[in-house]
Amino acid sequence: MNTNQSNKLNMAKTLKQFYSVEQGKYAGNNPLTARISELNTIVSNLDALAEIQATDTTANTNLKTDAGTLMINLTVAYANTAADYFDDKDSPLAKQLTTSKSKIKNMTGVEAKIYCQKLYGIVNENTDDLDPDYVTASEAQDWQAAINNFDAKAYDASVHIDTTQNATQDLDKEFKKLGTCLNKLDRLMKKYDILNQSFYGNYKISRKTSNLGTRHNSEIPTN
Repeated sequence: MNTNQSNKLNMAKTLKQFYSVEQGKYAGNNPLTARISELNTIVSNLDALAEIQATDTTANTNLKTDAGTLMINLTVAYANTAADYFDDKDSPLAKQLTTSKSKIKNMTGVEAKIYCQKLYGIVNENTDDLDPDYVTASEAQDWQAAINNFDAKAYDASVHIDTTQNATQDLDKEFKKLGTCLNKLDRLMKKYDILNQSFYGNYKISRKTSNLGTRHNSEIPTN
């Protein structure tokens, strides 16, 4: 959340606490009670979305990068080694297996994974001929494990990033709901300026408490 949103959420939490403490002052006012219930729900939703948005994807990104590097390194090492074997056999597979790090790095993650898997498949189909002088069965297993690991890390990172991006969009929507709810609370609270000025005055204070110097009313979004 940005500072403005954080301030609005803090203000909404202050109002939530205010109404919790002062329940006896508005008992029987069904429209106000319903609007306060809506406020409480919005605050809970905002808290949950803020936590999701704040999810640190750096660790997942680093894992993805490390997994990608290992996959590329093993692909280049074993595919080119196997290419030497097929080159001596005058096989078209020699050309297919000859590759470079720069070639794979220029691909998207999905393309790189598919490409590395394709080269692995060629080598794996010829393990009996390549083992032990070129690519051993154990090395092929490590290669496949690296490809699978990259696929898993890329998927995990993607899910986290998408989730945080969706949370940001959902936060904007929820803050619009908050703005509408606050405006309706303002309207329903007007009568307490006459019936219970102390209650109304404390409401106005709570309405401003966590706005930390921002223009609280003008900045609350409305529909």
